[in-house]
Amino acid sequence: MNGANPGGSVKTTVRSLEIIDFIQKRDGCSLATLVDELGLAKSTVYKHLCTLENHGYLVKEDGTYHIGLKFHHRGEYARLRKRGYRLAGRTVHELAERTNEEVDFVVENDGRVITIHESYHPSHTYHDDHGFSAEDLSQTGTYYRMHYTAAGKALLSQSDTDRVESIIERWGLPKRTERTITTRPELYEELERIRERGYAIADEEYAAGLRAVGVAVKNPDGSLLGGLSMSVPTYRRESETFEEEASQLIREAAADLEDELAGDEVDG
Repeated sequence: MNGANPGGSVKTTVRSLEIIDFIQKRDGCSLATLVDELGLAKSTVYKHLCTLENHGYLVKEDGTYHIGLKFHHRGEYARLRKRGYRLAGRTVHELAERTNEEVDFVVENDGRVITIHESYHPSHTYHDDHGFSAEDLSQTGTYYRMHYTAAGKALLSQSDTDRVESIIERWGLPKRTERTITTRPELYEELERIRERGYAIADEEYAAGLRAVGVAVKNPDGSLLGGLSMSVPTYRRESETFEEEASQLIREAAADLEDELAGDEVDG
């Protein structure tokens, strides 16, 4: 436990959330392990675990606590509660069908981006033709640092300096590959390039052999809805026209989504 308690936070709730994070990172933990690792009294940890288990947020299997499916229930509600999110899901699947590539829609959350929709073409198998590990592939609910993904950088480019700085202060600029941006000057130069051309590129910055194009999608009031991106293995897209073709497709899809959202406002 780091003892951090941001203003307005309830310490008991913060502790429960820290226990949940610890259990997920360890892919399950026993009561004894939690007591040893967290440095808390056994009775304290036990009360937190019982409360979370009784409410469906944890399950106990052979003496080990795991994340419960109540989180899935809450997460699905959060993922689909906005019409914009639901429309984005349709955009993702339609673009994946058109391009036979991986397409994702992410939303900023907690200073990172979280995938709320992802789609692979039915005939596409990245595991078979490129050898990516599951850790390298997007899936719904996956968090990413914003500075090494195309959609994340596109969203950062639409944020003011104070917001960008707060994200850097919290999460840093960790290195994922040899191409990852890891310094403030590099990041701010990149964000300016994104603003000028209207889209972001992540060229093997998250995973070696994977290139992505991303754009920000806005609500009718100008606020950010999320980021749309398309990723391809670099060995299948070595053409010099890739960036132009992919950026045009992704920007058109984003514009269509924004137009539909704007239409909803008019109809309302």
